[in-house]
Amino acid sequence: MNVQIAKKDLPALLQQWAQSAQVLAPVKKENFTAFEVIADVSEMDLEQAHNTRYPLKSLFLPQSEVLFRYQNGEYVPAVPQKGPRVIFGARPCDARALTLLDTVFEEEGSQDPYWKARREASTLVGMGCDQPCESCFCTTVGSGPFDRSGLDVLVTPVDGVYALEALTEKGQKLVQSLQPLPAETQKRVEEVQSRAAAEMKPAFEVKSIRDKLYGLFESEYWQQVQQSCLGCGVCTYLCPTCFCFDIVDETQRGERVRNWDTCMFSVYSLEASGHNPRPSRRERTRQRLMHKYAYWLDHIDQIGCTGCGRCVRYCPVGLDIRDMIRRAQAWEEA
Repeated sequence: MNVQIAKKDLPALLQQWAQSAQVLAPVKKENFTAFEVIADVSEMDLEQAHNTRYPLKSLFLPQSEVLFRYQNGEYVPAVPQKGPRVIFGARPCDARALTLLDTVFEEEGSQDPYWKARREASTLVGMGCDQPCESCFCTTVGSGPFDRSGLDVLVTPVDGVYALEALTEKGQKLVQSLQPLPAETQKRVEEVQSRAAAEMKPAFEVKSIRDKLYGLFESEYWQQVQQSCLGCGVCTYLCPTCFCFDIVDETQRGERVRNWDTCMFSVYSLEASGHNPRPSRRERTRQRLMHKYAYWLDHIDQIGCTGCGRCVRYCPVGLDIRDMIRRAQAWEEA
């Protein structure tokens, strides 16, 4: 189903959705944008040059969440999501990342009820990237600025209107009241989508990267590539596909809490015996790249990176994962 709405009429549509669901959209903060529940559609920032700072995963796997509470022997489960919600303005790279995380949190036999509840309650309306950011490389890793993976509706801005393509039953219900998309506008939509994809040049060659990284496992390459890394973990915290977490009991409050964790921290792999199999940034940098570009391929035959570019934009020392991969491909032992 392909429909359209004038850009000026979008606020009214979102208000309509808000009558039966919680509506979240990118909201401009002091120097970045973030997904928040919108009380007023004027708060939205749909003109941002790139993605929100925090990835979409934060709405499904919060940075910190109470799993359950306990007091005087009584167990009180947490309710992860109350009622339906519409997430408007999600970028395709973030939606694609959710499908990768589904293989982790919805694996048969070990489903995460908190993740599943939020996924089932959410309808994703994605905003295609008609002007991709310089740090993005989604086409290199098999995605694209108008990738439909994981979305219920894909929005393409074109000629004063938003063209909406309903991709699922949930998406069709959401946009069924809108006017059909004229054939001539559909042609313009296809032109916009093709042009955006063509503007994105390959960042590196992906076919041989898994074998190359395995071949470099004990290489001096890792020592060289990690030298400027601070080990701050921002690349993993802001990554839409990183999912490591730790669970702790807050005994004073009687809560079991799940918090994001990162393989870039020195204590992440520290064992109770005191042994640490990844004692330095060399091993931790290797783990990060191997997980994205080798281990994911081994498990689900997909690269564990959607090319969103956050790790490139927000690294405080300017480390660029694209350059790291190119250096790996060109590396020859002395």
